[in-house]
Amino acid sequence: MCFSAPMKSKMTPNGGWGWMVVLGAAITNMTNQSIFSQFGLIFGEKLTEMGCGTGGAALVININSMITNFSGLVTGPILKHYSARKVTLLGIFLTASGMVLSSVATNLIELIISYSVFTGLGLGLIMPATFVAVNEYFTSRKSQAVGLSMAGTGVGQMIMPQVVRFLLDEYGYRGTTLILGALCLNGLPGALLFHVRSLRIRHKLKAPFQPVKWHMIETNTIDEEKQPLLVKHIQIPQTTTRYGVVEEPGTSSNEDKGKTLLRKVIEFFNFELLKDWVFLHLINGLALVYTCTVAFNMIYPFFLQNSVGLSRGDTALCMSLLSGADIVARVTIPMITKHFRISNRMTFLLGTVCWAVCRSVLAEQHRFSIIILLSLLCGYIRAAAVVNQNLAITEYCKDESKIPSAIGLNMVAKGLLVLGVGQFFGERTPKNLGLSDRLLSRLG
Repeated sequence: MCFSAPMKSKMTPNGGWGWMVVLGAAITNMTNQSIFSQFGLIFGEKLTEMGCGTGGAALVININSMITNFSGLVTGPILKHYSARKVTLLGIFLTASGMVLSSVATNLIELIISYSVFTGLGLGLIMPATFVAVNEYFTSRKSQAVGLSMAGTGVGQMIMPQVVRFLLDEYGYRGTTLILGALCLNGLPGALLFHVRSLRIRHKLKAPFQPVKWHMIETNTIDEEKQPLLVKHIQIPQTTTRYGVVEEPGTSSNEDKGKTLLRKVIEFFNFELLKDWVFLHLINGLALVYTCTVAFNMIYPFFLQNSVGLSRGDTALCMSLLSGADIVARVTIPMITKHFRISNRMTFLLGTVCWAVCRSVLAEQHRFSIIILLSLLCGYIRAAAVVNQNLAITEYCKDESKIPSAIGLNMVAKGLLVLGVGQFFGERTPKNLGLSDRLLSRLG
């Protein structure tokens, strides 16, 4: 349902049940989205046993990212016809199924089918659905609400390294993936908090029944002879009107049908957004930063363990500190930007530049104490770039009805760039992990 600006401003609560939707999105992100960043810890030793190494890890995670993002082609139209709650529930079931199937994977192909396909498709449904659910309830507090909902991902990323390390030590790879699959299902209560807001608004817009009093007055004051505009007798011929396209005699409708079908496809996917060069430039920039983020999340644990020589416990500690700083940033940065009236696009730009510099410095370090400090700094700065990606799109896209499709097209751009660039970083051998991290730092 699309409202005009005054109506949307009046009906958008900016609070109330909207905060419960934020809580539901945070729970869903904490139990599902956070698992994606733990790929190196969960599957690192298993891939080594398979003889795949970082090249195999890059292949699995890049196919996962490709499917996650290419699902944006259908996610946008799906969200226009189905509620965010239904889409999120389906995504949670797919993510959990992928983790459970990964527990019995014995080779790279099976791992690609289970983790890359099932989990990738599930995450591709969850990401835009949770954002759209929160976006519907907020206008003036949108940055704060989105930051809090995505803080759930940060909480999960802070806790998950320690949880994964404990599970691997106690239950091994198979038990860990089974338990994580069950953990994904804990996002179901969060998704159930997503109310269908259009029905709530429709209920509020129903006016109470008001009895109407009718009054009839009989008068004889109208003189037909003195009223030339009155017609005594008029004959109205019977007509039949058919609404649709009127075909001219002798012309074929095949071309019109073809054009109509093409137009329906364009309108269904909102492909007319691709004619906007500013929008194209925006989604390409977002896709490049996303690709570097995925590569960093994949390489970072390998870099700490193989290049720096940290133990599994120290590696988990660094990842937890990075995620902890990320949580603090997702809560505080929206307050700072709102106070200084900094736009979401400018915040994203500043965060991206600072994060690239911080990663470049981190890639040159080998002292544990400095790595901890830089992990904290990287985590805080990363949030400015990650949180404002979808917000930058909504800030530019003024038509609320096109936001799901705009986010979906952005996801497709991410998938295309991951295919072209993401595999390059993963193909670096463990001896060149520092070089890979330095390259993606400059590129980001």
